[in-house]
Amino acid sequence: MNASRMTAAVLALTALTVLPAQAGVEYVTAGNCTKVWSSGQGEFSIIAGPNVRFTVFGNSVDLINRTNGFRVDGAPAGISARLVSLGTACGDLNNTGFAVVEVDSPLALASNVQLTLGFRMPLGDWSSLPVTIKPFPQFNLTWSVGAGNPNTIGCITKTGTIERLDQDTKLRITLPAGHQQDQTTCNQTRLGTSGISAVVAAVDINPAFRYSVTGVPAFMTATPAETRSSAFGADLFFTINVAGIRSQTAPSNSTITVRSRNPALTRTLILEVVPNLSNGFTQTANCRSRTTGDTVDVENPLQCELRLARPPAGNGQPINFLVQLAGCVKAEGTTTDITDFTYSNVTGEGRAILHGPGTIFEIPFRTNAGSGCASTAGVEHNAQFFIGPVGVRSGANFTQDTFRIRQPRQ
Repeated sequence: MNASRMTAAVLALTALTVLPAQAGVEYVTAGNCTKVWSSGQGEFSIIAGPNVRFTVFGNSVDLINRTNGFRVDGAPAGISARLVSLGTACGDLNNTGFAVVEVDSPLALASNVQLTLGFRMPLGDWSSLPVTIKPFPQFNLTWSVGAGNPNTIGCITKTGTIERLDQDTKLRITLPAGHQQDQTTCNQTRLGTSGISAVVAAVDINPAFRYSVTGVPAFMTATPAETRSSAFGADLFFTINVAGIRSQTAPSNSTITVRSRNPALTRTLILEVVPNLSNGFTQTANCRSRTTGDTVDVENPLQCELRLARPPAGNGQPINFLVQLAGCVKAEGTTTDITDFTYSNVTGEGRAILHGPGTIFEIPFRTNAGSGCASTAGVEHNAQFFIGPVGVRSGANFTQDTFRIRQPRQ
């Protein structure tokens, strides 16, 4: 080989060794400088919707011409992409050029769509990034197990009930007797749901959002869970206005609609609230002596306090009662607000009619010193009260209390 050819070969070899690294797309981030996809990893995907933004990194990507160095291939009608900005620094990913891109597609996209983004390199070649746009997945929604637990809103339901129905998509709250008059403090006010997104393959760019909620009754507010991607369901919380629900006078049926970011994807929950406008006991009976408490000496007055949900109607509120060890107490007599007071010291059953504008009444008895009724330590007795027939020992129509009868030492 002559000297001139040798020189040319050396120069050519030298030129090859100083060429820059291969230009083109290398990886993608979600905008926070954290890689979500790398070349050779397989499909790069984004969720449907407008302004879905991501950052494409690669050697010389930042050097493309803003006017004609970016293109979109294979995009169907209604889908587009645009170049937002170019740069070279992102966290610790310096010295690698990047291009910020936004893609627009319909929120109601029904199936996967593929397109290709092209980046024209400084030497005129094109580097491409295939993109798959995925639709929002279906999701399921039910009232949570906690929502059906009476203790969840126990200070609202009290002697009422709470039920999950129709595969847990319906919640029925039956309010207790006297709820309209109830002014007690209540901090158990939250109901929850369980939302499960349908199975969907991983999506690399999946911006967080909040599910929207409509149809909530006036006595309740909805709080969507923290913003989250479509891979998660719509976990929601509903906060009850205590005064609002207690004031209900008619049944309430609410259809609550929850929408994904794709407005075509919805789920509904039913909330039924049933008021109880009948009378009932709002608290446990309280049987005691005015002077010695729940231990009463023989031959002394005993008052059993009853609290009703509402004042008696015009003809009065009948109540029935049953006292254990019937011969150990006797009826003390009627008063202006207690009439037709009868009591059998054989069966222990009695009856009275309550009158007046109030809701608190005292049923007067007097203790006896019969056999087995009292001791120096006190013998325990039980008194049960009913709105309705004796024997139904549950709900707001039943209450009871215990007291002791004592024989003073001689």
